[in-house]
Amino acid sequence: MDRRFPIVEFEANRFRPFFGFEADHLEVTLLSGGACNSNYLVRTREREGFVCRIHSRGNAAIEKSITESVKDIIPVPEYLWIGKGVSVLTYINGRDFSPTRNLIREAGRIIGKMSQIPFPRSGKFTVDNGIADFEGWKSFKIGILNLLANASVEAHLTNETIAKLRRLLDNYCHLLDYFDHCRNLTHGDFGPGNILVSNDTIVGVLDWEFSHSGCSYMDIGNLLRHLSSEWEHDLSLGLEDEGFELPEDWRIRAYLIDLASQLEFLTSNRSVEFKQTCVAKIHNLLKIA
Repeated sequence: MDRRFPIVEFEANRFRPFFGFEADHLEVTLLSGGACNSNYLVRTREREGFVCRIHSRGNAAIEKSITESVKDIIPVPEYLWIGKGVSVLTYINGRDFSPTRNLIREAGRIIGKMSQIPFPRSGKFTVDNGIADFEGWKSFKIGILNLLANASVEAHLTNETIAKLRRLLDNYCHLLDYFDHCRNLTHGDFGPGNILVSNDTIVGVLDWEFSHSGCSYMDIGNLLRHLSSEWEHDLSLGLEDEGFELPEDWRIRAYLIDLASQLEFLTSNRSVEFKQTCVAKIHNLLKIA
């Protein structure tokens, strides 16, 4: 599996405070989703299902706070117990997201609903329900320029491509400034791997460890990176259903904010094959722009 962090083996003792003696009789299956934390479907002898989560990054208490705040408007799992570096969640029975017109529109509605949840400022959530600055990320423009100067990025992109990207940032500096001032709930990893569906309906939005106060175009761009352009119209309809105002350049906004993610991927320990797809997406952005 192409991951940021290796899979951590399930140890029943870590979850014994929740399951008690039942911890010795659990049926455990590794779930394939996610690139950071290790998730297991766990069934008791009575066949009751739970998701046991071993956290390599993120904070379960923060994730619990966010999911509890949106559970009435967005389908999310419930955190049942939090231990040291581990948590237990309700299991949502669904299948992996594969686009249909209705599902894409519904995904747009969910992003639209999150856009209506404001915060006093942008930044990362803290355990005391506050918001702190993103570490090493003073602004979108400075952050992306720093990534362009990163040796790992330079190893994957030609000098010509980097020069084109710098000119692109200059041309759209007003949008980068706009991104800095957004301050609504952002999932941060709103892709098909974190969306469960059943009967052409979204039944679960998972993995909120990247959630923060930021810009909805990050979630739009994250979803679009997995879709062909034929689905853009249905996504726009879902956004507009929730009153999200889409300017004419909404697509370039989504692709531009996603550039930061693609560049960051090139600095990570992801596979060479995955990084090649990132380079292709970067060239596609230049083509679109």
